[in-house]
Amino acid sequence: MSFSDSLIALLITTFVLIGGYQIYLLPQKFHLRKPVDFYIFADELIPFRPNWVWAYSMLYYPLLFSVILTLQDLRQFSFVITSFILLLVLQVVIAFLIPVKTPESWRSYDPENSRSEKFLARLQAVDQGGNCFPSMHISAVFMSSFHILANTSDWLSPWIGLMVLVAVLISASTVFTKQHYVLDIPGGIALAGFVFWLFQIVS
Repeated sequence: MSFSDSLIALLITTFVLIGGYQIYLLPQKFHLRKPVDFYIFADELIPFRPNWVWAYSMLYYPLLFSVILTLQDLRQFSFVITSFILLLVLQVVIAFLIPVKTPESWRSYDPENSRSEKFLARLQAVDQGGNCFPSMHISAVFMSSFHILANTSDWLSPWIGLMVLVAVLISASTVFTKQHYVLDIPGGIALAGFVFWLFQIVS
C-alpha cells in the first residue's frame, strides 16, 4: 500500500481496537449467567510468572498492527478489518453464552512486590474476567498470524520466524500471568481458524 493508504489503515485500525475493546468488556459488565471455570490439571502445573505480563501487553499490539505492512491495498484491508470485527462479535457472543472466569486466588498477589505485578494489577483492574474463553489475546494474535502468512510469499523470511516466535510468547504469557486457563488457548486458535476460513471463502 502507499504511505497515505497505510496511514488511513492505521487510523481505522486504532479506532476499531479502541471501540472493540469496549465491546469486548460487555460480557464482564452484563452477566447473563453465572461464570464457570475451565480448570484442568495442566493449569496447576503452570507457575505464576508475573514478569510475562510484558510479553502479554507489549508484543500484542505491534503484532496486530503489523498485518497492515503485508497488505496491498485498501480493498484488501477492508476485508481484513472486517474479519477482525467478526472475530470480536463471535468472541462476545460466546462469552455471553459461556461466561468463564479464572479463580480469585489467581489474583491474590501483592502488586507492590514488583513492577510486573503492579502493571498486571492495573490491567486486571480493567479486565476483571468473565470472558476468558476463548482467549481474545490468542484469537487476535493467531488471526494476525494467519493473515501475515497468507500475505507473505517467502516462507523462509526472518519476518515469518519472528511472527511465529511472538505468537508463541504471547500464548505462553496468557497462562504464566494466570489471565487464562490452558483450554482458553486452543479455543482462541480454533475461533481464529474458523473466522479466517470464512474470510478466505468470501475474499
